[in-house]
Amino acid sequence: MSKKSFLSLTILLLLSTAITTVIKAQSADDVLRYSLEYPSYDAISIVTPGVSAPTGFGAFQDNPAVMALYDKSFFSVDLSSRFLDETGTYLGNQSNASDNQTGIGDIGFLYKVPTTRGSLVVGGGYSQTTDFNRTLSATGRNNQTTITDFYNVTRDDSLFFAAFDVYAIDFATTDSSYSNTKSIFRFFDNNYYPGINQDVQLTERGVIGNYSTFMATELFKNFSVGGSIGYVNGSYSYRRDFLESDRQNDYNAQFIDSNQDGTPDTDIDHILSHDVINADIEAFSARLGFVYQPVDFINIAASYQFPSKLHVSENYNTTITTTFDNGIQFKDDAPGRFKYIITRPQRIKAGITFKKGDRLTISGAVERVAYSDARIDFKQLDLNPLENSINSVVGSSFNDVENWRAGIEYKINDQFTPRLGYAYFPSPQKGLDRARQFINGGFSAELTKGLVFDFGLQYSFWKDRNTLYTTATTSESVREDVTRIHVMTGLRMQL
Repeated sequence: MSKKSFLSLTILLLLSTAITTVIKAQSADDVLRYSLEYPSYDAISIVTPGVSAPTGFGAFQDNPAVMALYDKSFFSVDLSSRFLDETGTYLGNQSNASDNQTGIGDIGFLYKVPTTRGSLVVGGGYSQTTDFNRTLSATGRNNQTTITDFYNVTRDDSLFFAAFDVYAIDFATTDSSYSNTKSIFRFFDNNYYPGINQDVQLTERGVIGNYSTFMATELFKNFSVGGSIGYVNGSYSYRRDFLESDRQNDYNAQFIDSNQDGTPDTDIDHILSHDVINADIEAFSARLGFVYQPVDFINIAASYQFPSKLHVSENYNTTITTTFDNGIQFKDDAPGRFKYIITRPQRIKAGITFKKGDRLTISGAVERVAYSDARIDFKQLDLNPLENSINSVVGSSFNDVENWRAGIEYKINDQFTPRLGYAYFPSPQKGLDRARQFINGGFSAELTKGLVFDFGLQYSFWKDRNTLYTTATTSESVREDVTRIHVMTGLRMQL
């Protein structure tokens, strides 16, 4: 163990009764990440809304009552593939990054119970509700701040001392006080900071799925009701490499004692920070809905999704590696584990469907989501100030929105039905244009009697912002232009 590591460990032990390690990574962004959904329950409902018309197995997530409108039992399975491209703008430079992910979109069955009149259906299975596919690349010359400024003011004690142990931060004066430290890049005269080159690579992946059972019945003539309950399970992963390098050799001075013999002999060449977050998510869900057919060619429907509490178990770590000009390296990390609860807001949906004969179907739907009602709960009394601060930001800066969807399909014959759709989801945050638009298309084709192939394609685009780090005086972020192609393919087999 180096002298510097031993010193910081000693201080930690002496202050262990007075220091509370404050978790990192939790913020209002986490509340929003776990509250967002995309219109992509199956290969049909990715194109047209399923609030007032049956659009595939996943339609029960729009409205479980529409499942009563099916006239035959079936088994369904869908594959989901997402292709993401993002352009990040940081410090006047643009960088592109892309990623893709493939997995099961849904798998389940619907059983039409034989009845003398009316309709009764039951079913169950798995259907994807949320995905976390994101990626980011950024590069630039930062003449104002450095990520080591963040390490110097972080409320996470383990991260602070990891940065200290690898010389990312150091004592600002000779009195060796941990209350008086600063970035290693600010050790020139009068706190002069020449700047540093920054390069960032970031990837987020994962999905949340719903293992559900549902039941729907025609309670009265032309009036159907339905409900579903489910177990929500998923995972989220975050990887980020943040490199700061002295490419212009601005720090060509011997001011670091890398050999720890009392004689300064080198300076910094580069500092690499590798951030990892792995989270497991669990919750229970419940929905109720109805469909009313006042006349044969019109369906009017509404559904309600109860608020759900996502139990998030998160493992995180930051590994910091400092490489000096003389080739010597120091490496340390700050691992941790934390559990918290995200309360996802309720969702109220309403829809209407018009039919012209057996061929043309036009559907529209609106979804009310009160994002300002979302909450985070740490279940620890000493973290109440941070919890209250995050929830205050959510309540004041998150919008309550209406998400709009529309779709049209035309049955050319018994073997082929094409579809088109569009959706507009307003920005969930005030002061930041994060409105998402979705242009959708697809078709269903009968392969053989009783076996149908479904195809859905969704092209979406929006703007976003990713905060890289926050110092005592400023916040560094990347502006993002995001485009995503989501392809779903599936088979439905009548039972």
